[in-house]
Order: sequence, then structure tokens, then C-alpha cells
Amino acid sequence: MKFFNLKYILISLVVLLFIFSSFSNVIKGERIAVLEINGVIENPKIYLINLEKIKSDKNIKGLIVRVNSPGGTVGSSQEIYNSLKDLRPDLPVVASIVDIGASGGYMISCGAEHIIANSGSITGSIGVISQYYNLSELLKFIKFDIEVLKSGKFKDTSSITKALSAEEKELINNLLVDIHEQFKEIVKIERKLNTKEIEIVSKGQIFTGKQAKELRLIDSLGGLNNAKQYIENKIGLTDLELDYYPKKKEKLIDKLIPSALVNKEFYRSITHKILYLYSPGS
Repeated sequence: MKFFNLKYILISLVVLLFIFSSFSNVIKGERIAVLEINGVIENPKIYLINLEKIKSDKNIKGLIVRVNSPGGTVGSSQEIYNSLKDLRPDLPVVASIVDIGASGGYMISCGAEHIIANSGSITGSIGVISQYYNLSELLKFIKFDIEVLKSGKFKDTSSITKALSAEEKELINNLLVDIHEQFKEIVKIERKLNTKEIEIVSKGQIFTGKQAKELRLIDSLGGLNNAKQYIENKIGLTDLELDYYPKKKEKLIDKLIPSALVNKEFYRSITHKILYLYSPGS
């Protein structure tokens, strides 16, 4: 009988602890949200969902976007940038560049009203890249035939079975120029640069945080504490708690062999995407 009583007591304690934990996560005081954007950006969904959560929480008084990314796909970078810009009328939004906030990572930072970077951070890389692979000679060597049926002249542009024609190169280059101009226009408007200034910084080159400040690509040097202080000064509150997003739920598969990362890089290299991506050594 005593065993059963002890069993029920332990179960009740576990349930109460679970309820208390859930309750404490829901009820929080005034705080600053920190949205962490890490790695190559290929899908904005998780960030957009969390931005909606942040926007709907009336106890969140500001947002720090911690950027540690070399960029990513064009559309994803643009979506996150636009979402941050739309949030600015409701909350002070500060971008804090950690190690790297380049290319699409820098575009995202431009969605904030104030950009902070460490003096040794890497930023800039205002440009567009697209890589194409011609494996036709290899396919011939291994005697592997691929037949392509298409309904449009340019439908197989970027196929690994052939080299790009002059017309195809011109077509792709026109796309890159247009997308590059979109990027330049965002930086020009958000950073209040004139035509000469934007041309100087938008050749795809990278800058340290210190250089970026001199070129007015960022507003100040510093890290997370500086970003927090900027928001607290603006809203007139102090000692606010930092609340990190997305909420991390570590899975066992995340701890498995790092070859999954290698495979992901390989997949990215053979899928023909136009990217706002800083790629060292490419």
C-alpha cells in the first residue's frame, strides 16, 4: 500500500513540475527578444514564424537579430529583410553581427534600424553568385548517356550534361545584374548612401567591422551587450531579460556524424541556385 502511495506522489510531483515549467515559460515579464540567424539561409520559414511570435508578444520591448551567416538564397534573404523592416514601427530592431554577416546575411542586417558589428567581424560581400558545372566530358569518359527532351530553347540551361552557350551565359548574367541592382538599392536606401558611395562598396568585396563602420555600412562597433544597451536606452528601461529564438529542441540526429553537413554542401554545389552568398575560396 505504501508503495502505491509513493508511486502516486512521484507521478503527481512530475506532473506538477511539468505544469510549473510550462507556466513559467508562458508568463514572463518585459524582455528583449534575440533572434539567432546562423549558417547558410535556404528557408526563411522558421525565422518568419518566430518573428510573428515576437511581434504578438506585448511583453517583448525590442528585438536583437544576432547574425552569424555568410548569406544564402536570394528569396529567403529578401523575405527575412522585409519582415524585419515591417517590424520596425512596432519594436526597436537592432542587428548584431557576430563573426560573419556577409552577402544575404548583411542584407538581413539592413532590415534593422541600427547595425552593430564586432571590429573583426566580416561583412559586406554585396553581390550575387551562381555556379554551374559542366560534366559532359566526364560523362563521355564513363560512357554514360543522358537524353534531354525539352519544350523551350533555354529549358535545360545549367544542365550538367553540356557547357553553357554564349546566349545562356548572357541570359544568366542579365539575371545576376538585375538581382545585384536590387541588393544595391536596399543598401543605398537603408544606409543612406549616395550613388558614388554605393558603387564603392558593392563590388562583392568584404570588410571588417571597423572598415564597414568607416564606409557607413554599419552604425557602431560592439557585441550583444551593446545591442541590448541601445534598445534599453531607446525605450527607457534597464536590466531586461534576453529571450532567445528560435527555441532550441536538440534532437539525437543533430549529434550524428558530421558527414551529413558534407552531403548538404555537396547537394548545394550541384543544385543551380542564385545566391547572396559569401564563399571564401570560390
